[in-house]
Amino acid sequence: MPRLIISILGLALSISTVGLELAHGYLLPPQQILEFVSKQTEKIYNFRFEVVVESPDPDLPDSMIRKEMVYYAARPDFLRMEMVGEAEDSTILVGSGKRLALVDGHLLAESARHEDIFPALLDADSSQTLEMLLAAEQVDLGQVHLSRLGKQIAYVIGGPPREVEAPQFWCDKDNFWPIRLIGRRSSSGADDLVDIRFLSYQEVAGSVWLPTIIEIYRQDHLFSRITVQRASFNQRLPDSLFDLEKFAAKHPPLAPPKEPTEKPTEALEEMRRYLEKKYE
Repeated sequence: MPRLIISILGLALSISTVGLELAHGYLLPPQQILEFVSKQTEKIYNFRFEVVVESPDPDLPDSMIRKEMVYYAARPDFLRMEMVGEAEDSTILVGSGKRLALVDGHLLAESARHEDIFPALLDADSSQTLEMLLAAEQVDLGQVHLSRLGKQIAYVIGGPPREVEAPQFWCDKDNFWPIRLIGRRSSSGADDLVDIRFLSYQEVAGSVWLPTIIEIYRQDHLFSRITVQRASFNQRLPDSLFDLEKFAAKHPPLAPPKEPTEKPTEALEEMRRYLEKKYE
């Protein structure tokens, strides 16, 4: 009887191993996966999301700050964010590697933030565009495996498997929707890692699906959750929405911070000398 049990266990292990090998043998190559993904994303060249944005309250760790906003996005990398019911002071415009925001009616210009890339994953016009984007995020385009995001089975390009901080791109195995990007950018010797997740896809038109929740994580902590209330796509959006030069020309630049009249160390040294002289 023990021999029979051992034989059955050995056969089960053998069948399991063969199954894994067969599953691995059916993995699509990364380039073909990206071609299938682009068949989904090329249907969308712009979109408008009415959203609720939640982010952790820095003063109350267990609380979230909620804002109602409208997001506009268009190829190749434009994103406009407007606060609902607020003046234009709440507008942020992103494109061509730049980020323009208004602070008390003055323009703050800075480099685009890493998380601002999320629209490009939803409206990429070709597999080549996706390849260029993923290469810029240091994703290894030569690796592919299967994994799960919740209950979703996903193709994962990049890795290696189970390396949670390795740059990688995930797409739904059956529908080829983008569902996750772990991207890394390096600047001045420092790495910036971002984790973007596209969740709860819904059909917005015949054969066109978009996520209703977008989550952005940093250092394994939720940085922002975008819940889409209403979505539209491929509308006629005025060019002025994404005109960075016109937007910048309308507002005076934010004045640089004032330099202190003297360095703190010099002030402390002067105070020390004053006290020494006073109490000699």
